[in-house]
Amino acid sequence: MAEPPPALSWPVSLVVALLPVGACFLGGSTSKWAEGMVVAFFGVLLLLQPPRRSLGWPLNLIFLAFVLSAAVAFLPQQFFSTPAWRTASMNDLGIQLSPSVSPQPWLTVGCLVSLLAGVSWLYFAATQELELRGVRFQLRTFATGMVFLASLSLLLFWLHQSLPFWQNARGFGPFPNRNQTADLFGVVSILILAAGQDDVRYHRKRWMLWLVALVIVISALVINFSRAGILFLMLGSALWIAAVAWQQPSSKWLGVGGAFVLLLASALFVFGGETLARFNLPHLVDNDFRWLIFHDTWKLINASPWCGLGLGNFESVFAIFRDASHGNTRALHPESDWLWLWAELGPLGPILVVVGAILLIRHVMPMPTGTNQRFRLATLIGAISFALHGLVDVSGHRVGTAYAALFLFGMSLHRPLSFAPSRLVPWIFRALGLIFLISGGVWILASRDGSLLPGGLGVANVKQQAESSSRGRNYKEAVELTTRGLQWAPLDWQLYYLRGVALAAERAPREQTLNDFRRARFLEPNSYSVPLEEGVIWSGINPQLSFVAWREALRRAGESDRAEVFRRIFFNGAVANPNGRALVEKLAYDYPDLSVAYLQQLPAPDFRRALPRLLESDPDLKALTERQRREVFRLWQERGDQAALANFVQAHPGMQKEAWRFMAQQAANSRDFHHAAEIMRQNIPAPVFPPMLEGASLDQVRARAFRIPIDYAAGYTLARRQETGGLYEDMLVTVRHFTDMRNAPSYFNYLEATGWAAKNNWDRSWKAWLAFESAQATNR
Repeated sequence: MAEPPPALSWPVSLVVALLPVGACFLGGSTSKWAEGMVVAFFGVLLLLQPPRRSLGWPLNLIFLAFVLSAAVAFLPQQFFSTPAWRTASMNDLGIQLSPSVSPQPWLTVGCLVSLLAGVSWLYFAATQELELRGVRFQLRTFATGMVFLASLSLLLFWLHQSLPFWQNARGFGPFPNRNQTADLFGVVSILILAAGQDDVRYHRKRWMLWLVALVIVISALVINFSRAGILFLMLGSALWIAAVAWQQPSSKWLGVGGAFVLLLASALFVFGGETLARFNLPHLVDNDFRWLIFHDTWKLINASPWCGLGLGNFESVFAIFRDASHGNTRALHPESDWLWLWAELGPLGPILVVVGAILLIRHVMPMPTGTNQRFRLATLIGAISFALHGLVDVSGHRVGTAYAALFLFGMSLHRPLSFAPSRLVPWIFRALGLIFLISGGVWILASRDGSLLPGGLGVANVKQQAESSSRGRNYKEAVELTTRGLQWAPLDWQLYYLRGVALAAERAPREQTLNDFRRARFLEPNSYSVPLEEGVIWSGINPQLSFVAWREALRRAGESDRAEVFRRIFFNGAVANPNGRALVEKLAYDYPDLSVAYLQQLPAPDFRRALPRLLESDPDLKALTERQRREVFRLWQERGDQAALANFVQAHPGMQKEAWRFMAQQAANSRDFHHAAEIMRQNIPAPVFPPMLEGASLDQVRARAFRIPIDYAAGYTLARRQETGGLYEDMLVTVRHFTDMRNAPSYFNYLEATGWAAKNNWDRSWKAWLAFESAQATNR
């Protein structure tokens, strides 16, 4: 029997507690250099202070099976069923995939090291030999570090600043994705509640500091603008308070706890702002894009062998299966930790995680008094909440949040530990520590030096260097770099695209270049940007090939983006390359809405030549919407033959609703201002009028309107009363007083037009209608 291991010293406890804090501080360790620092530091910790207790053969078997389920990806593919996408990639496109289950085993190796480090971190946290005071010290240190992180996030947000390694769209928090920031602070809020209650219980004034800390974290959750953090805070706090009250039945504690939850809910409703507005049930159920991602992920899972795709392969393969979640933006993950795990490890992965968690929770229970039960309850609630949120988020695949959650889970175990000491376990973890130290160091150095090492980091460096070589016109080097990168990541569409660009610039054999662009389009079948940029490359070399690529870009764009994509095609294919104008025009008439977009770009001479083509294909313009027909008539009036337009409108009486502006202008050109003004009156929507002033005489309103220049309400009231009384001359004097002002409301121009019409002065009424339209456009 081995000797019982000694308890950890406080310096080691400090380092352990701050390791997940550091992982979060380094931008969530989502970059490989940051993960390398965390893994290397953890490797040193394992070398100096490895676990000395064994979790027992059931848990050890689960941990080993979990790692082996990831290693199955290195077995030959012929042992399993072959997916159709894999056959198509190799036979139809000539993509050279690895004969292993994982089509990209070099990417799987790097992910396997990360997975092994995470599993080892949980094992280390769960087997720490700590006294009860040491447990509280680590948890308080961890919570303090996270409060510092929340404070720094708030400070940088208010200063509109950021750390170089913090990259996020909203400028708040260390993680690129706000959901990971919400996960982190939401879990910590429950731990802060436990720490504060412990100080209140022992009458220590330190509870006031924890109250300030809770306010800071809640503020961070609100500003972070994520639903997940608020749910963590509300449900986690309520569950913790209810559990504490259940353990120690007391009307006092139950009342205080209930009051706290109500106060917290009230504060969130008052100060939650847009964050609370995101809790919209119809939005959650009907409009959340992640449900479409789930649907397509399930298709991928069903099309994969039972052992999954292998770690690191989801993003590359998932693009092929995107149908319901079709979009121009690439999906990097399935919006769910559990689905991601299932897709890459097969169903065995999630099952082993659940079974292992249940076995570990057995060592958490029971929670009798005097065992840090309130702290341990908070950590367990936080860890379980984190796992449940993993159903609709991927925080478990981010080093910072994963290490924080695993640390809390390990700290929830009942101490003193019931696990037996082991002589073998320390040596196993020292060996793992050496692996982590070497791997982390390599990742750090490769990130700094741009080394082309096999794996995901090497692929990222290849892309960066290949782009730099292409910009420097060293296309041969770019081809060599991307070819090397494709040996490690043969399903990376960007590598094929970059190589295709370099081959096209080198005037390589056309078939070779086309093959690479074809592979890029197959591996990224949703984004219109890929064929759009390919078309730009071909436009100066072979316009016919650019036509094929651009037609594919328009097919992918959909109605919402098609017009904008076509404009980019027009300027690259027709303006920059006049020889390609005929091809661009041919593209335009594939879609009715694009024909309008095409006409918009043409000057008058070209417009007159292009319009008959539209009328030839659609003589009655029935394929166009009302808005599109109105735009065609506007362009026709400005750039085309107005006599032909008049004949067209006369031959199509049903289109007078769209052509009324032209008809009005034609009547005015014929000096039939009566008809022109009446057309305007019948078709221009009336403006929104202000309420009239009540309780004042006509003279009082007149004095007020002319004494205060910008008293528009008085001016409007005066004009209306004069109109009602038939005083049209006075009314016109009043409205002209305001129409002469800059930025006056457009309803004064409207009143002027109706006033001149009442006096049968149709010429002046027509001009007032034109002024009204202009004023509306200016004030809009």
